[in-house]
Amino acid sequence: MSRVPFTNADAVREPPSKKRMHRRRPSLGTALEAAKRAGQTVRSATIDANGQVTLTFGNEAPTEPGGSEWDAALSRCDNGKH
Repeated sequence: MSRVPFTNADAVREPPSKKRMHRRRPSLGTALEAAKRAGQTVRSATIDANGQVTLTFGNEAPTEPGGSEWDAALSRCDNGKH
């Protein structure tokens, strides 16, 4: 048996790899429109650095800047008895 040198042209070729499809990021407008169609009231909307859209639902007014949820709860309960 004689040996024949192996060349790159004789190599078995693998099928070309499939291109990775990028997952489409939802837009803020599309998310707000979908919430409106669902009858939800959007209190706030944010977009993260990676493109993730976050919606917060509800009718309550947000707390003051620098305030906390406890401040809002105390103001609802406070009757000026202090």
